[in-house]
Amino acid sequence: MENRQNSQPKILVRLANYKGLRVKGEELKVENAELDASLEYLRKSRAKVVTVNKPAKMGDRVEVDFEIRHGDVKIEDGTSKNHPLILGEGRFLPGFEENLEGMLAGEEKTFSLQAPKNWPDKRIADKNLNFKVKMNLVQEREIPELNDDFAKSLGHFDSVQELKASINSGILEEKRIKEDQRIKIALIEQVAENSQIEFPEELVLEELERMIEEFKFSITAFGLEFELYLKEIGKTIEELKKDWKKEAEKRVRIAICLQAIAEKEQINVSEDEVTERINENLKHYYSIEEAKRDIDLEKLKNYTKEVLRNEKVLGLLKKEAIIL
Repeated sequence: MENRQNSQPKILVRLANYKGLRVKGEELKVENAELDASLEYLRKSRAKVVTVNKPAKMGDRVEVDFEIRHGDVKIEDGTSKNHPLILGEGRFLPGFEENLEGMLAGEEKTFSLQAPKNWPDKRIADKNLNFKVKMNLVQEREIPELNDDFAKSLGHFDSVQELKASINSGILEEKRIKEDQRIKIALIEQVAENSQIEFPEELVLEELERMIEEFKFSITAFGLEFELYLKEIGKTIEELKKDWKKEAEKRVRIAICLQAIAEKEQINVSEDEVTERINENLKHYYSIEEAKRDIDLEKLKNYTKEVLRNEKVLGLLKKEAIIL
């Protein structure tokens, strides 16, 4: 099919076959280790804490003040007060929790650690850091046993077996959703790869700008400065764009194919469908007035319509596919 888009910029599409595509499915099952990990997490989340006047040990919940320096220079955002953590969970710089082991509430300590080369915060990666720590609180955790009483305490189960069955079902459903998305992505990638598409370079440049903005948002969400992060990884924005150009082209091809299939199959999205999805997404707002202050509702409406259309197209591809 040739599809010359009426809107600018000019695009030429000759869609490859998108029905009866073959894709290999993956067996979905829950491993014992996955079930055990979920049960362990649930037990720990229901743990009671008791403040003690004892040396901190692995498994204890503690609160500490700390300051981090590189040489004589204080690390930006390297100070925290009453910082909570569970010793032994490894959620901090390697070696930090081990240095807290044995400390009493009120005790202070200084020590040095070498940050790993691959540490996410590039400002401190592979640097020798000096820590000054004060232990404010030590609490022992009383983790409940996994038995029928524990299951009943959750309010929805009469036995451990019922609890395990529910968790198993939940994990399996998560895997089903991920597998569904994997298959749909594999199908549209096949279509995009095999279709003949001509499009202007400006679409790739626009997609690259979106990718940069997405990347910038993810970096700043970690509390890092984007420009400083680029300096630490030794990349410029233009170098990133060069590295990502093939991925941007792939995204553009997929977007064009999704639209072309929707047009060929006359796949439409009703106003009611858009309204229902928007209302679902805005549930956490107290009122529509509050939402209007934070969100461009017209842009959200257009974005939601496109998302729903794409979902329908991907659903069609999977319905018509042969899952091996």
